[in-house]
Formats: sequence, structure tokens, C-alpha cells
Amino acid sequence: MNNAMRRHFAAILVAFLIITGAALLFFKPRASSLIVGVNIFGHIAVGSEAVRGRGSFTFAPYLQIPSAKFYVMVIDNGRWCDNEECSLDGAFIRTMGGWLQAEATCCGSEIKYEIGLDLPEQKEVKTLVVVSDSTNKIAGIYPNHGLKDILPILRLHPDLADFSLLEGVQEFGALDVGEPAPLWPGDQISYLSDKLGRFAVTHVPKGKKFYLYSVEKRKYDIAGDVPESHEGVGGDRPYENTYLCLIGSCRYPDPDPPHDFLFANVDELHGWFLGNDMDSPEMAKLFGLDPAAVLRGESSLVVLTDSKGIIVALHPGKTLADTFTILSQHPDLADMRKFYRRYSD
Repeated sequence: MNNAMRRHFAAILVAFLIITGAALLFFKPRASSLIVGVNIFGHIAVGSEAVRGRGSFTFAPYLQIPSAKFYVMVIDNGRWCDNEECSLDGAFIRTMGGWLQAEATCCGSEIKYEIGLDLPEQKEVKTLVVVSDSTNKIAGIYPNHGLKDILPILRLHPDLADFSLLEGVQEFGALDVGEPAPLWPGDQISYLSDKLGRFAVTHVPKGKKFYLYSVEKRKYDIAGDVPESHEGVGGDRPYENTYLCLIGSCRYPDPDPPHDFLFANVDELHGWFLGNDMDSPEMAKLFGLDPAAVLRGESSLVVLTDSKGIIVALHPGKTLADTFTILSQHPDLADMRKFYRRYSD
């Protein structure tokens, strides 16, 4: 190889190394994008009892964290919230059967002392995510991660969080995505329940962006701001959970936020929903469910349609408590990310 060829080859090699080095530098994963857990942190460790879990303190109306398939605790000095109140991701966690709770380290909270965030060696840790299983045993500890990281973290725990539960199906009985629903905008519905007439709800309204139809067992026979076992703690006294229509939509209200605001939220999103009256089997039969199985809590179904009444989603096993999860998969009908940003700004 003569000198000219050597110089030419060297120039090509140098150019290749420069380009390759720049590419590696540009595409190198950022360390902050990695989800890295630890086995021991302060006073807690993987496999030990969680500081927050089933039976621990939570916000009204529960007051105690109920049983769940898994628990996600977020320590963040700026947030006190649970489930959908924290973020849209909290709605996903509820749909998967889990419980999300964020607790601040300020304002009288003892959480930082219970976990060990006050220890000198943890002074650089600003936020913390702890995942535990249904028995309150810690499955993962993630320092310097927060609410924005909870779904990527849960994907590291497929034994706890089943993301397939967020999905719908293409067919359910005689119902098919892309085909008309059993009810259309403008259809007469007073025959589905004698209670509808009391609220002057006789037809499916026209002009909505989407329609949700749910056949389900009511969550509680007794409703109120606090559970019956906590009567006297605060809020309203428990009362019978009866079928109710507000802003045109109808359902059995749930005595737990934010679901008790579903009437207003769906109206704000320019939608409408109809839940079945459990004293009448007509809606269950109309959507192809066995009324007796619905009453036993063995069967439920949520159907989402577009403005014309065409089915866009079928979700067996879901209820109106999963409304935000279902709508989030159809941003053309309801932009749930934008909806949440409006309240977080």
C-alpha cells in the first residue's frame, strides 16, 4: 500500500471514528431514564413488611387502605393523593386491581422517619417509590423516582401488575367493535327502568362526543362519605345506594372519590353514560348479559361508542369505575391527558 493510499485510508478511518463516536454520544441512553431499584433503603428492605399497605391510613372515605393485588407508595414532598386523584396512571393501577398512594414528607407526616429518609446517607434522595404485593411484602424499592415513573416500574413486576387488564376485546357475544351498539343517540330508553322517568330521562341524548353503557353490580348497597363502620368519624351518615340520574347520565353512585364526580367529569368531556338499574333486568338482556350473573357480581360489561353510536371498545369485566382507563385509549373521543393537565397546572 503506497503512501497516498495509506493517507486516504487513514482519513476514512478517522472520519468513521468521529461519526461513530458522535452517534454513540448522541444515542447513549441517559442514566436518568433507567429504572434502578435497591434491595435495602433506610429501615426497609425487599421482602420486609411495607410501611404503607393494606390496613394503613388513607384518605376519606376509606380511612384504611383496602385489599388490593398490589400497592404502590410514592413519597414526594409535594403530593398527597391516591389512585386517579394522583394521575391518569393511577386510574390504570386501579383497573389492574392495585392501589396507588402518594404521601408528602411534610405537614406532620411521619413517613420519612418510618422509612429512613431522614438518615444522613439518604440526604440526596428526594422521592421514593415502593411496590409491595397483596400481603404487604415489599417487592421493589426505587429511590429518586416518582409518580411519572410508576408504570415503567410496574412493568418490572409482571407477577403483580397485569397490563393486559387494560385492554378490551373485539367481540363480545353479539356485539362487535365497528358495529352499531344496541342503543343509538335518540333511542327511547324509558323501558329500561321505571326510575328513568322520575328524572325525565327518556331517550339517549343526541350530540355527545361519546357514549358509555355499563352493565354491572352496584359497588355498595350503602353509600356515603365514609364507610358504615366509620360512622361518626366525619362526612355524611351512610344511606341506601339508589339509582340516580344527574346531568342526564344515570348510575348507582359510588361513595369514593373521584368516581362520585363521574357525572360532572364525563359531561365536561362532552360525553354521556348509562348504567343499568339493578331492579330491572332489561339493560342486561339488551347487551347480552345474564341478569342473574350480573346481580351476583360475576359478569359486567362496559361499551364505548362514538357520537354516532358505533362501538369503538368492548370491555368485559369492567365497570364505570374504569371510565378514565377506557377513555384514555381513545384520545380522539376524550383527551384524558389534556383533561388531567388542566387540573394539575
